[in-house]
Amino acid sequence: MIPSKSHLRIVVLTVKAGIVLGLITVIALVGYIVSQFDGNSDFPAECALVFGASVHGIGTAGPGITRRVTTAADLYQSGGIQKIFLSGGKGDEHKESEAHVMRKVALLHGVDPEDIFLEEMATSTIENILYTTPLLKDCDSVVGISDRYHLARIRFLADMYNLELSTHPAEHLPTRAFETKAILREVAAFLYTIAIRLQIPKTP
Repeated sequence: MIPSKSHLRIVVLTVKAGIVLGLITVIALVGYIVSQFDGNSDFPAECALVFGASVHGIGTAGPGITRRVTTAADLYQSGGIQKIFLSGGKGDEHKESEAHVMRKVALLHGVDPEDIFLEEMATSTIENILYTTPLLKDCDSVVGISDRYHLARIRFLADMYNLELSTHPAEHLPTRAFETKAILREVAAFLYTIAIRLQIPKTP
């Protein structure tokens, strides 16, 4: 059976509507991500949760780790935070965990080893939240530290999994090209996260 012109017109309009809706969704998510760039931190806070990033080579901190951990270390030195929780597992079984490499950076910046706590299993932002929540249970206040493009999803996930935290951006920025790509990756990750959220029943 050959579709009639009216049927084809409906199909074309449906496809166009889907494309427009998709573009609106992407634009809205980009706007939300950018709106959270400054975070909502309120210092002093007792604990900081620093989100992991790529390890380069064998045990070498990538730029993301350096940006995030040095920000936490500076806050620690100024009295803004008291304890630092570093979360990140292994992207490669032959490399050290992100958290272990982050610890090296924190120690180089003068953080007392007794104030550093590691979570070495997480391989995603969702797992960062899930695996560190039990470790943070005795903290009166928690601030999440990461690159600014990451903060919107951190807040969304923290709310989704009932972890009360504020957010604070890394002091130094990545290159504009890197950040643009990262924002687009965050949009895709946000869509995945929202899909998961829709499957989780709300607790009374």
